[in-house]
Amino acid sequence: MDVGVGISKLGYKRIAVFGGSGATGREVVRHALRAGLEVVSVDQTLPDEAARVEGVSYHKADVLKGGITQAMAGCDAVISALGVAFSPSNALSPPPLYIEGTGNILGGMERAGIKRIAVISAAFVIDQPNLPNWFKLTVVPALHNILEQMREMGTLLEGRLDLRWTIVRPAWLLHKPAADDLLVEEEFLPDRAFRCRIGDLAAFPVECVQHDRHVHAKPAVGAPEEEEFESPLALGDEFAGR
Repeated sequence: MDVGVGISKLGYKRIAVFGGSGATGREVVRHALRAGLEVVSVDQTLPDEAARVEGVSYHKADVLKGGITQAMAGCDAVISALGVAFSPSNALSPPPLYIEGTGNILGGMERAGIKRIAVISAAFVIDQPNLPNWFKLTVVPALHNILEQMREMGTLLEGRLDLRWTIVRPAWLLHKPAADDLLVEEEFLPDRAFRCRIGDLAAFPVECVQHDRHVHAKPAVGAPEEEEFESPLALGDEFAGR
């Protein structure tokens, strides 16, 4: 695993964040700004003025239709926070964001001369021995088609040794601010790291890109949480929007 050489040598200063207006993407954008990076947020639909983050450049582009090279002009690196929301229809037939969308991003990067990318996947693309059995038997099968696309995205990136890629694999996402106690291991979640706060997840690819860490690696990230956030009841409440 290449742990990187640091921003001072590679000069990553301006990044394009795909999906920058989504729940995780907005946090990625904020963390990147706090880290002193220039940020371009790329989305199919631009957020309302009131929802935009000051200091961010917004660019409208559809990753499934291509034509995204212009959005990356002048950028040194890319973070993809593209995601497919869980719903019955998406579970059966998810849009090809992870495969075709990422493929189009890679094509745009090649035309723009960009070599650094970090993408957000999921820990559950492989069997995770530290997951509770109830989660393995219920949630993971329901996500099968989405996870399969994430696996293919990973295969696509792993075949590009000319790029400095990182595939971030978070645990079950928790919509909470960062706690700054993220545990990291290669591919497999650390013991009891069943959940991953969106705030912590968002900061991680920014750090990877800024300091060029976890290159050609698939870090699994998560942290222990209180029982109220780790139970089947918590999952039901979150799916119900409570």
